[in-house]
Amino acid sequence: MAGAVEPSSHEAEQAASASMSLPWWVRYARWKPTSAAERARAERNLLAVTGAELEVHDTVIGPGKQDYMHGIVGGATTAPPLVCLPGYGAGAAFFFRNFPSLCQYFRTYAVDPLGTGMSGRPAFTAKDRLSAENFFITALDKWREQMGLEKVVLMGHSMGGYLAATYALQHPERVQHLVLVCPAGITKQSEDYREPEMVRDPWSWRGQLYRLAKTCWNWGVTPGGVIRTLGPWGRTWISGYARNRFKEGMALSEEEVAAFENYFYHITAARGSGEHALRHILKPFAWAHNPLEPQLQHLKVPVTFIYGESDWMDPKGGARVCREIREERGQLTPADLLVTSIPHAGHYPFLDQPELFMKALLEQTKPYRSKSLADTETLTKPVGGGVDVVATTGDASSQHD
Repeated sequence: MAGAVEPSSHEAEQAASASMSLPWWVRYARWKPTSAAERARAERNLLAVTGAELEVHDTVIGPGKQDYMHGIVGGATTAPPLVCLPGYGAGAAFFFRNFPSLCQYFRTYAVDPLGTGMSGRPAFTAKDRLSAENFFITALDKWREQMGLEKVVLMGHSMGGYLAATYALQHPERVQHLVLVCPAGITKQSEDYREPEMVRDPWSWRGQLYRLAKTCWNWGVTPGGVIRTLGPWGRTWISGYARNRFKEGMALSEEEVAAFENYFYHITAARGSGEHALRHILKPFAWAHNPLEPQLQHLKVPVTFIYGESDWMDPKGGARVCREIREERGQLTPADLLVTSIPHAGHYPFLDQPELFMKALLEQTKPYRSKSLADTETLTKPVGGGVDVVATTGDASSQHD
C-alpha cells in the first residue's frame, strides 16, 4: 500500500508560493536552480518511494525566522521514541530505505540538525569548536523539549554520531541508549601519523592537490559552497556522485536514485549555515579537534556501534571505546557495548544493506522495544548473509565466528 506524506506548515506555505510559479525565464536563468519549495517537493518525492506512512514537521525552537528544525516522523505514538541524526552534508531523508522497518518498532524521528537539510538556516557565527558544537546541541535539546520527548534512543551517523555522542555526554538523563553509526571524531590522530606517501612530494600534482584541499578546509570551503559556486553544473556533479557512490550491497534502484539525487542536490545547494561547523569540529580528513574517545569512557548511558565492513571509519576505535567503558562502569544492559560490522557495506550501511542494518539495530535496541522475529536469532554469529559483531572484551580486531 502506498504511503502518505503529510506536509509541514512551512511546506504548505512553500507549496502555495510554488503555485504562483516563477516565470520560466527566471527559473532557467537562476545560477542556483533551487528554492525552498523545490526542496520540499524533492523530499516528498523521495519519501513517497518508501511506501511508509510519514509526516514532516517543522518545529520552532527560537524567535528567528530560521530558528526551526525539520523532522520526518512515523510509527505508532505508543512505540519507544528513536531520534535519528544524519551525517555531514546529508539530510533526514537519507534514512528513506529504513523508514518502513523503523516505523514498525519505534516512533521514529529523523531530524535535520539546525542549519542543515530542510531545517532553518540561521547565520552561523561560531568561531571555535565549543560554540560550533553548542550551535547544534542547544537546538537539539530545544527541539526535544518542544516535541515533548523525555527520553529517547538516540542514533547518529558520521558527524551526526559525533553530535549524538556529545549530546549524550551533556544530557545523559535524556538518552536511553546511544547508537553510533560509523561515527566521526572518535579516535585521535596518532602521534606517528604520516601523510600518505603519494602526496608527500609537495611538487607532485597529487601533493599540490592534497595541500590545496587542506588549505581550502582550513579556510572554511565546504562541499555545499562548491556546489553553489558551480551553479547549474552543481546538479550534474551531485547526480554523478549519487549514482556512483551508492552501488555497494543492495544498490539503489533507478527510481530510488532519481529521487535521491534530486533531494541531495536541493539540500546541498541551499544557503550555507551549519555546514560551516566542519573546520571547527574536525581537522582535514576527519580527525577530530577534540576526540571523543577519552570522554566516552565516562558515558553514563548504554552505547553501541554499527559500521560498514568497508567503512573508512575504523571499527577498532569503537571496540576500544567499549572496552574502556566496560572497565570504567561495566555493562549496563545485555545490549550495551556491542560493535557490529555490516558486510558488503561502506560508510552508509543503512543505505547499502538496509535489511542487515535493521537486524543489527534491532539487536542493539532489544531492551527498549517490542519483540521481533529477529529476537530468536543472535547477531554475534552470521545472520542472513552475515552480520559480524566485533569482540569488545578481547583484541579489538577479533570477531565471533
